[in-house]
Parts: sequence; C-alpha cells; structure tokens
Amino acid sequence: MNQAMKRFTLVLLTIFAAFVSASAQNAEPEQSGFAIFKGLEYQLKANFSIGGSAPLGLPSEIRSIESYNPTSSFGLEANATRWLSSNGRWGVRLGAKIEEKGMKTEALVKSYLVEIRYGKEMVRGYYTGMVETNVKNTYATIPVTAVYKLGDSWQLTGGFYVSATIDKLFDGYVSDGYLRQGTPVGDKITFDNGATAPYDFSSEVRDFHWGAQLGAEWHIKRHFVLFSDLSYGINGLLNSDFNSISFSMHNIYLNLGFGYRF
Repeated sequence: MNQAMKRFTLVLLTIFAAFVSASAQNAEPEQSGFAIFKGLEYQLKANFSIGGSAPLGLPSEIRSIESYNPTSSFGLEANATRWLSSNGRWGVRLGAKIEEKGMKTEALVKSYLVEIRYGKEMVRGYYTGMVETNVKNTYATIPVTAVYKLGDSWQLTGGFYVSATIDKLFDGYVSDGYLRQGTPVGDKITFDNGATAPYDFSSEVRDFHWGAQLGAEWHIKRHFVLFSDLSYGINGLLNSDFNSISFSMHNIYLNLGFGYRF
C-alpha cells in the first residue's frame, strides 16, 4: 500500500469513527449498537478487485493476449444507507471509498499506434510485436447506489460513482518486433535480441472518472456481509485529447469482499 493510500485510509477511518461517535450520542435510548436514527444503517467494507483497463471488444491491432495478471488491488469503503420505503425494502446508499485498480498484461500486436522512448527521443509510430502494459492507479471514490432487499439475507445494489485519481501509473515497453515511424509504411526500427523501448502515459490518466456499478450482498449474520459488484468506467481511462493509443480504454472491474454492518 503506497503512502497516499495509507494517508487517505487513515483519514477515511477517522472521519467514519467520528461520524459514528457523534451520531451515537444522539441515538434514542431504545436503539442499540450503532443503528442510530430510524432507517439509517452503516457499513465498513473491504474488497479485492479483479479486472483491467481495456477497450470494449478486442481491437484489430491486438492479435492475442499472451499473459494477464490482475495484480494486488484493494479497496476500503465506509457507507451509510437510508431506508425509504415503509416496508424497509428500498434504500439509498452513500459511501466514501479508497481503492486501487491495476493490471499487468502482455499482448501480441500488429500496427499498434504507440509513442515510445528510443534513445533520448520520443518516437511515434505503428508497432508490430510484443507490448507489455502496467496499470496501477489509486482513486478516492464516492459511490451512490440504490439498495433493494430481496429478503433477510440478500440485497441488490446499483447506481453510479465518481472518482478522483490520487496516484497514476500507466507504462510499459515494447519488445520482439519493429516500429514503423509516423505511418504504417514509415522507416523501420527493429527490436530484437532482448532489445526493448519503454513508454509512459501516466500523466495522461484522467484526474476525474465516473461510471456505473451493479452488485449483490449476502448478509451471513446480523453484522457480517459478503458482497460482489461490477463497475464500469463510462469515461475513458486516458484524457480525451490523448491520441498515442488509437482506441479508448475503460476501467472494468469485479470487486469481491466482506463487510461489517453496524
């Protein structure tokens, strides 16, 4: 866990503890635990994310995915749910979350538009060969979801989220192939015998993201929860004016985790 994530996690836990403590002082005598205010419920959740930053569908430039590693991506969330309906089945949930999203892939590509560092210069062109990509970004996220109780044990959730990027990493290198400079028939630069050339698009990762999510929760007992949700970044991972990759990439992740309900 990097330093930025540690700091944000500490702030998140401090705010959550202060909120619960202040609310508990206003709880009605007949209420127990932290179930303060009628119809209001709190959760603290942790999750592991599996997914990637990818285009919708496999572009023609990418001939095959040779390897994929979801890396270690974790999240921590505090949220509050307000139950709205008279039967307590419908509610609205507001959360605060710190999360990592990352992957490492190796792909075989053909005529893949990319900008690489070649010696002391940046060279833009169309690459054929192997490309390794590393993505590791940290986000501060606010999810807003609707909650529906299927019964005592199961709940469905769905809504949207907004995220601010705290730490950015999007880099990699090319190997075992060749680059055509400028155009698909431009001058040829060959990388063989272990030669590589790096690229780094970290500065092009958006500062602001938004998307949709859909999930389910299983309440094992009164306080313990298992959950999963799928999130999709509607706006692209990289800035809209960035054109060193010819297709848009989106954050698509499955989150699996557990939580404690107060």
